[in-house]
Amino acid sequence: MEEGITLIQLREGGQQAFSRLFTLYYRDLVLYAGRYLPEQAACEDIVQDTFLKVWNLRDRLDIAVSLRVYLIGAVRNRCLNEIKHRKLALNTSVDTLTWMPARIEEEATLYSELNERLDRSLQALPPLYREAFEMNRFRHMKYQEIADTLGVSKRTVEVRIGKALALLRWDLKDFLPLALLFLAL
Repeated sequence: MEEGITLIQLREGGQQAFSRLFTLYYRDLVLYAGRYLPEQAACEDIVQDTFLKVWNLRDRLDIAVSLRVYLIGAVRNRCLNEIKHRKLALNTSVDTLTWMPARIEEEATLYSELNERLDRSLQALPPLYREAFEMNRFRHMKYQEIADTLGVSKRTVEVRIGKALALLRWDLKDFLPLALLFLAL
C-alpha cells in the first residue's frame, strides 16, 4: 500500500483507504503501545482513538513524515499522556521515557517487520538446523523428543539448534532487542 495515495484517499473521505490503513497498522500499534502500558484494553483504546482522530481530521492532515511514523508518534504521545494522567508508579519515570529523541518513531521496529525478517532468516537457515529449531521453539518439543523424532542423538539436536541460534543472532542483529523478547535467542 502506497501511503501517499492513501493519504490523498483519506483526505477525500475514502472509507476503503481508511479500512486498509487500519488493517495494516492496528495490531502493530497495539503491540507498540504495550511497550508503555501493561493493559491490552488500554492499548487498544489508545490505538482506536488515534485512528478515530486521523479519520476526523483527514481533510486537514499535513503529515511531513510517513503515515506509519505519524501513527507511531501519535500512539507514543497518547501513551505518555495516559501514564501522566494515571500517575503510574513505573520502574521508569515519564521523564525518562520522554528523553528519547524525536526520531524514535522512525527507528521503531514494528512487530510485523520483525516477523517478516524472522521468516526470511528462518528460511535462509540450512534445512536441518531450521527443522530442529522450529521443533524446539514453535512446537515446544524437548531436545530428546526431537532426537527421537529425527533419529539422531540429543547432542546432534543441541548442535543444530545452537548453530541455528548463532545464525539467527547474526542475521537479526539489527532487531536483536526485539527478537530477544519474542524468541529468547
